[in-house]
Amino acid sequence: MKLSPDQKLDPREVLRGLEQYRPRRKGWTWRRKRPHQQVGPFVLEDTSEPLARSVPLPSAHSLGDIDPQCDVVVTTEIASGRFEDDLRRMRMAAWHGADHLMVIRTTGQSHIDGLLEGTPEGVGGIPITRKQLRATRKALDAIEDEVGRPINFHSYVSGLAGPEMAVLFVEEGVNGCHQDPQYNLLYRNINLHRSFVDAAEAKHVIADGGLLQIDGAHNANATAKQAWKVTPELLVQHAINTAFSRAAGIPADRIALSTVPPTAPPAPKLRLDLPYAVALRRLFAGYRFRAQQNTRYMESDTREATVSHVLDTLVSRLTSADIQSTITPDEGRNIPWHYNNVAGVETARQTFMGLDGLSEMVALRDDGPLHDEARAIEERAVLFLEEILALGGYEAAVEAGMFVDSGYFPERCGDGIRREPAGGVGAGSHVRREPDYGAPVCSHFGVNAYAEADAKPCAAYGGCTLCDPAKVRYIDELDAEDNVERRLERLLAERAEGLLRPEVEKHGDGVVCVTLFVPERHEVGKAAALELARRMGLREPEVIHARVMHPAEGSVFEVKGVLDEAVRAGELVIPQRESRLPHAEIEAWVRPRNLHVVAATVGEDEHSVGLQEILDLKHGGIERYGFRTHYLGTSVDLEQLLDAAATHAASVVLISTIVTHHEIHREMMRKLAALAEERGARGDILLVAGGTQVTDALARECGMDAGFGRGTTGQDVASFVVRRLREREEA
Repeated sequence: MKLSPDQKLDPREVLRGLEQYRPRRKGWTWRRKRPHQQVGPFVLEDTSEPLARSVPLPSAHSLGDIDPQCDVVVTTEIASGRFEDDLRRMRMAAWHGADHLMVIRTTGQSHIDGLLEGTPEGVGGIPITRKQLRATRKALDAIEDEVGRPINFHSYVSGLAGPEMAVLFVEEGVNGCHQDPQYNLLYRNINLHRSFVDAAEAKHVIADGGLLQIDGAHNANATAKQAWKVTPELLVQHAINTAFSRAAGIPADRIALSTVPPTAPPAPKLRLDLPYAVALRRLFAGYRFRAQQNTRYMESDTREATVSHVLDTLVSRLTSADIQSTITPDEGRNIPWHYNNVAGVETARQTFMGLDGLSEMVALRDDGPLHDEARAIEERAVLFLEEILALGGYEAAVEAGMFVDSGYFPERCGDGIRREPAGGVGAGSHVRREPDYGAPVCSHFGVNAYAEADAKPCAAYGGCTLCDPAKVRYIDELDAEDNVERRLERLLAERAEGLLRPEVEKHGDGVVCVTLFVPERHEVGKAAALELARRMGLREPEVIHARVMHPAEGSVFEVKGVLDEAVRAGELVIPQRESRLPHAEIEAWVRPRNLHVVAATVGEDEHSVGLQEILDLKHGGIERYGFRTHYLGTSVDLEQLLDAAATHAASVVLISTIVTHHEIHREMMRKLAALAEERGARGDILLVAGGTQVTDALARECGMDAGFGRGTTGQDVASFVVRRLREREEA
């Protein structure tokens, strides 16, 4: 299967021949680091191999479109609810620099004691099925080829079907997973003994399959009432799962501790979070670290979540992180939207690149408050472990509610999560193995009657599915209605008709988001925002974010709704933008002609930066081609502008208008065209306008020769001028 950058990913091609597909790569892959790498005009220290194809960060447009990749694996978590939509999200995320793609499974699946087949959307969320995994890994193979970098696919080995999930993941080429029996016990109320027995088996399979295992300790500070107080417990949970994983056979370099900074502003974030990060890395040297943003403080403000994300990434760089997770900024308000998946990835990448080389310039102090606070967290963690032993072990500690207590250990508030060791989901379902037990796969923890000294255990029965993929049984759809082919029917039919709908959650869902400021007290404003959305034609409107600007003056609202409209791509009128002339061609034509250009910001506008970038040689402006420019400044009178044009025998007049209250940009363009006409100069000079509110059509309507809006470069303007002046010469 091949992908082309100018063509959509075809889900039918992914599904075709799926029963014969086998993953071409298994196990986890790290980025290939390239320190001291020359990227454009810069030498960067904390980078990895570049991508073959990518979308650079927005600011890169002013830096030669360079797109350096940081040395840290970057994650995005995807939860569209339909795996065929996940594939498109994954492709977008990979182009923006993500190489660890996690699919959030359903909560309910933790309590299902077997594997699911088909693609049962009715279960809710993304069920983990062989078909879903296989289709995703097949698509990722093609996406890897497109961007030129290995991409790790990740899901969850948790719940009552943990060992079965682990085998399935190795069979289908999943590269990383979450596996932590404490997560099962504390947050899913799965029986303690069943959780640890299953975990031993699952971890051994994970070890043999080369998957990276990420633990779930971060759930404590995402759950605790005061997350900054559970930092000693976090170290304890990491220690328990890490020791258990090592005993089950997972090597240290395949164990990643899921670390989440426990606070967010307006708390004193670095003062609280940095000591914890230092303590964690000091105690667990030799292991990997997966850093993630704390969703506990994420409500509905994307700006606020992004600021916390930047600070979390700073903590990662100040200490260390092998993987930087990027929780989508809108997770607190709806299914994460694909463009917010990309926003999360870009936030991490932009921060990492901005912090490039930080460790060479800044060192953390090994004395003072940072050292003392980190040491205190470590000591409290050791005391926590000692108390567990004094109580009689882990079972007794869980029964006593020691975990996720809101006190700062050794303080106790008595509000921790309590679990009965003999209770919970799956209680009594673990069975002691007989001495002659024969394991169904050779990756197995414990007694296996098939084990022989000189051969794989599964050799006794001709090979297991982990060793002989031909034995893997692939089952396709089981439900005639609830399946991927049925879901694709409308999508593919509309695509064939050329119909386009807006979307954010699922393909063509029609969901849009509008922002409104309502100048009234909050509750009235909210009701008004919803009513206005309905009058815009949005169905099922709901406020997904609101922020009070002032109790009396008003609030801003983001409203989500369904726009039940579609347009036909073939009927759209797409303006044809003139291509840029090559730099050498422009310069060769301009240099011999001694062409003068007069330019100014007009009206009462004091903004000059945009116009200077069009003019100045150092900004790549038109001076580089030999134009002789005369910049008159800001707030220039139109009469003065035309006087200067006459004085210099200018061929071109450039005006800029950024601030456009009361349609000033229209007024200035019309007046300039009229004045030039009155003076009889209209046929001698080109009149060109630019600004954020200017379009070519609007400028021509106002009597100008051309208009340029956002994103214009000196090459754009020079190309237009050369073409028009050349036409006049040849006429």
